[in-house]
Amino acid sequence: MSDIHSPVEVNESFFGQSSLFLGLTLFVIFVLGLGIRLYDLTDPPLDFHSTRQLRSAIIARGLYYANLDTAPDYQRERAQGQLESHNLIEPPVFEATAALVYRMVGSDDVWIARILASIFWLIGGMALYFLARDMTSPDGGVIAAAFYMFVPFGIIASRSFQPDPLMVMFILLALWGIYRWCQQPNWKTAILAGALAGAALFVKAVALFFVLVPFAGLLIVGRGFKKSLKDPQVWMIGTLTVLPMLAYHFYGVYILGSLESQFEGRFFPEMWTDPTFYARWIAIASSFVGYGSILGSFLGVLLFGSAARRAFGIGLWLGYILYGMTFPYHFITHSYYHLPLIPVVALSLAPLAAVAMRPLNQLKPLALVRVAFLGILFAGMVGKAWDARTDLASQDFRHEPVYWEEIAELIGNESSVVALTHDYGNRLAYYGWITPKVWLPQGHLEKYRELRGGAPIDVQEWFAEITDNRDFFLVTLMKQLEKQPELEELLYTNYAIYAEGDGFVIFDLHQHLQ
Repeated sequence: MSDIHSPVEVNESFFGQSSLFLGLTLFVIFVLGLGIRLYDLTDPPLDFHSTRQLRSAIIARGLYYANLDTAPDYQRERAQGQLESHNLIEPPVFEATAALVYRMVGSDDVWIARILASIFWLIGGMALYFLARDMTSPDGGVIAAAFYMFVPFGIIASRSFQPDPLMVMFILLALWGIYRWCQQPNWKTAILAGALAGAALFVKAVALFFVLVPFAGLLIVGRGFKKSLKDPQVWMIGTLTVLPMLAYHFYGVYILGSLESQFEGRFFPEMWTDPTFYARWIAIASSFVGYGSILGSFLGVLLFGSAARRAFGIGLWLGYILYGMTFPYHFITHSYYHLPLIPVVALSLAPLAAVAMRPLNQLKPLALVRVAFLGILFAGMVGKAWDARTDLASQDFRHEPVYWEEIAELIGNESSVVALTHDYGNRLAYYGWITPKVWLPQGHLEKYRELRGGAPIDVQEWFAEITDNRDFFLVTLMKQLEKQPELEELLYTNYAIYAEGDGFVIFDLHQHLQ
């Protein structure tokens, strides 16, 4: 790949001529980026997709309590039961890592996972810098890293306890490894690239869109399709990339038998013909990374210095588009599906930044120009960090654990419960140690059932089925209860209220009013 090997023009780089200035800039970017992610560290993980975060917290706690002899028997058994109650989706790599750290520190404080997620994002940012630097210049690397670290949506989402921050880290490490192999094609770099790509797909299979598509573009344009097919190193990279993922899915589908259900209800091609889908997609993406940044990144891809690099950048965008087309429903209902968009835009902005910053070298005195630029960059990063800090400070969830503990105490550890409640029962499960049978709320679930071809819910039939041999019916989503008048009437006219308080009511399913 001759055009991959062209050296970075360090002499034309605003940052590259001074290692001290470059090092100081990167130090500020990553230290400030980590610092804002650790703000409000001990607040419960209810600020961003709480259902998903609590799922990971429950899994990690189950793994931790499995060998915790000092825990009460009922908590150890309940933690194990809750762990087993969550169907297999992806390998619990993040959760197992958190459980390992729990054992090391002797505590299952969930903010430990927030620190881990932030570190994952930081490592991904370092890989992004080196990749963008090698593809453009140190200038492009710095701006790509700064954008990646300080997008407000990314600040909040990247510290969440779910597999996605870890997946993005491995995607960026894999892309760096692949590009390094293209620069220095040998068995050592091939094995490294394949292992990093395999780790990305193993953490979450959807990483394949952001790893394999740009890799294919790089091979086809930079080396040629036929030549690539004959290269044993290419086959080594491909094998290492897909083998861990395929082995896990074989295990989940054919041995455990629990993973097959996860493939259902995710692919809705009928949404492709709905203009609203694309309008919402564009609105969501632009709200997360900025409409101007997206347009700038499109221009940036065209400014990559070779056809192979342009194919690599286009492959990233094509991977993002294929990702959205494959999971259209989740793409417009689950914001964290767009987390990989941040590094895609960041890397695409790198060549634009590299070109735009070259004239700065002509300004004198250069030392003063550098100080001024660093001040401007620092002000921009602080502004974005403050936006995220404002969002985080506007919500305080520290009262939540006590609230759910009190409800659980009223119900009793051994009681069986049906619940119309927050996060599909995960708050009650995690903080109250009670695993409820969940009564589904109205809203987007109706649309989801419709897309899956499911029949409308028969409330009377479902109620009889779900409450059979259950002790209590808990409601904490009071407005949801009002939106389901048939359920509301069933409960208030047939069952005595066992307890009620601030934002909750518990019906005794053993005490009939008539």
